[in-house]
Amino acid sequence: MSEKSHLDYLNKTFLEELNYKIWSTKGSRFNASTRLSKMARWSNFALTMLSVYLTAVGLLSVYNISVSTEKLDENLIAYSITCLSILALVLGQIESAKDYSMKAKEFHNCGLELSKIYNDLRIYKTLKENQTLADKEQFAKKISEAYQRVLEKHENHQAIDNEKFKTTKAKYHEMNWFDVLIINIRYYLKTTFIFHLLIFLPPIIIISLLLK
Repeated sequence: MSEKSHLDYLNKTFLEELNYKIWSTKGSRFNASTRLSKMARWSNFALTMLSVYLTAVGLLSVYNISVSTEKLDENLIAYSITCLSILALVLGQIESAKDYSMKAKEFHNCGLELSKIYNDLRIYKTLKENQTLADKEQFAKKISEAYQRVLEKHENHQAIDNEKFKTTKAKYHEMNWFDVLIINIRYYLKTTFIFHLLIFLPPIIIISLLLK
């Protein structure tokens, strides 16, 4: 696809506009699949690390390990274990209900279906010189209906997926480096930030409490 502005499609034919819609939706659905797969991996890792922290804190009292000169506070250890247990339980229930992996697979399948429609449209565009106006109208309706059926069959992606797709074609979408940076920051906050927080924050809090 040429590096012209995406706004050019507004001044072209319906097929040209449909071509852009399918192309961008396809990319957004694949991005949604990638995002959810990443979140599934980080979610599992965060839950694993919480279990590790829970075990490690429990062993502090078993082996009477203290990181300060004062005697280990048993109540503090018990409190930390309780908090970590509740956090791990609640997070596990929430993350399990979200079913990232299954949704990622569905978005990937949607992207594949859209790819087939997009390829059919691109092939047709190379042969359109030999088509009559009636043929073009019939094909446009066929592609539009196929596109609509795919959209109705699958869950819609999030806005951040489309924004992330646009960053891969920043020049085409008339985006500068600052626009790309802002989108990448928002993408991080919506995907892996919470899991990084769950991985790094608990040990910092526990160590700071033990050092008091």
